[in-house]
Amino acid sequence: MFIPLALVVTLALVSGLEFPGAKKHAAMWKLDETLTISSDSSLTMRIALNPRNAAELTDKVHSIADPKSANFRKYLDNKQITELVGVSQADMDRVLAWARESNFEVVEVPQNRDWITVRATAGAIEKGLKTKLASWTSDINGQRKIGAVESYTIPDHVADVIQFIPGMTSFSFGSWRPVVQSADAAAVKEPNGVPAAVTPATIWKTYQTPTEGSHGSKLGSQAVIEYGKSANFNTADLQSFFKQLNPEQLGETCGVAYGDNNGDVRASVEANLDVQYIMATGQFVNTTTYKIAEPGVGIEDQMLDYTYIVGNQTQPALVHSISYGEYGGDYDNATDQRFNYELQKMAARGITVLLASGDNGVGCDKAGTTQEYDYPSSPYITMVGATYVDSSSGDEVGATLSSGGFSKDFYRPSWQDSAVNGYFASPTYKAHTPSETFYRDGRAYPDVAAFGQNVQVVTGGKASGVSGTSCSAPIFAGIVANLNHELMSQGLAPMGWINPWLYANPQMFTDVTSGSNPYEKCDGFFAGPGWDPVTGLGTPIYPEMLKAAFPAKKQ
Repeated sequence: MFIPLALVVTLALVSGLEFPGAKKHAAMWKLDETLTISSDSSLTMRIALNPRNAAELTDKVHSIADPKSANFRKYLDNKQITELVGVSQADMDRVLAWARESNFEVVEVPQNRDWITVRATAGAIEKGLKTKLASWTSDINGQRKIGAVESYTIPDHVADVIQFIPGMTSFSFGSWRPVVQSADAAAVKEPNGVPAAVTPATIWKTYQTPTEGSHGSKLGSQAVIEYGKSANFNTADLQSFFKQLNPEQLGETCGVAYGDNNGDVRASVEANLDVQYIMATGQFVNTTTYKIAEPGVGIEDQMLDYTYIVGNQTQPALVHSISYGEYGGDYDNATDQRFNYELQKMAARGITVLLASGDNGVGCDKAGTTQEYDYPSSPYITMVGATYVDSSSGDEVGATLSSGGFSKDFYRPSWQDSAVNGYFASPTYKAHTPSETFYRDGRAYPDVAAFGQNVQVVTGGKASGVSGTSCSAPIFAGIVANLNHELMSQGLAPMGWINPWLYANPQMFTDVTSGSNPYEKCDGFFAGPGWDPVTGLGTPIYPEMLKAAFPAKKQ
């Protein structure tokens, strides 16, 4: 029996060898006594190794993103990443020797040499890690996982090299979701108007994005990241979408960069949406999907799987759109910090990663006293909120569903300070200060916004409206892909990590000043002039973004 372990544990191991279990959501998981883990069951583990020079990697990423730096957009290739962060040969030899002594088969040492993947029997794992494995079942969704009953232990002689063994002791909330819903359900929530239908033509006109091109004419690449075995796009629906709403692209296709795609048998609205709208906005840019579908693994673990896969690819797509997430704090902090590190590696390679900010407004605890926050919320990912077009006025309004606020996983980065402090000092915030608590020093989000209500998606050959920041992320991703094409056409490097650039160029956005994002008992925030926690900096003005993408030409 092959059962992959989920990817999570404890990142901050500065002393001690024992890794205790994470208890936050243990009450939501029950030991499954109906499924016994046989000692000869075959399990696969990814073991995270302590990267060398992690602080230097962060410095390089910031230097590469700084237009004033001599290193601006001078990206590293994967070999250079490995030379920077990969463990030494001596340390790798120690870990591999320990694995062999423990009867672990080494399946893979990835390119960056900061992980190893092993396969072993449950009995060998229990003996080698001084632990007891069991099957657990979630009370939330019935999901099963394999994990340690209490704790596990790393031997002294490799404890300085091994950072953590994912999946052994952490319990996710277990309710990860694609952030998309039917337009009818979402539209009822809007107090300021009824969302008009959004099509590719709406995007082209409002955001002034380019529509010229032909097959193979665009440089660069873009991808959508899907999670779960049913996250498939339908090829016939894609062609029907082109025929009905985007005829110039009829015949264009989407490839598969990782996993499989069974969309012609079982398609999902989420995957259809992602592919259709990243291609409608990033027209004629090479497009692929990644499908991460490990069984028994929470979304935070699959996010880490995704970065592992990309880190092992020589030429991954340059722009990635993710429309999945969950509430923050529903996991051991280890995974979030490792994910943050992996995103920095991607940034160093010139990859832009965008994420749907979520569909629960500010989120809210049961008592209505504290706002929730979303996962992931790394500063090295661009979080995209949602707007809608008011059917009466034609104005763009912040969507009620648009998740925004302040993360407890990361402090607010310096490039956000001016914009966020401006919001707290604004008449909008002073007039609508929420009564519930939130972490105002945390990483603020969303960074930007795009259409996310009543977006017309073709499923089963028929166009119908869907809503959510799942619409917003691929739209914005396609815009970044267009910028990459323009830069690369001039022999310049692609955009890469864009967050500091966004905040340094507020003129690139239409400032959306109406809308709010309450949720259940929590008041939420109101949109206003400048950055706000509903629509971020605003929605894109492509010609202004294009000007700012060529800093030397602004003289």
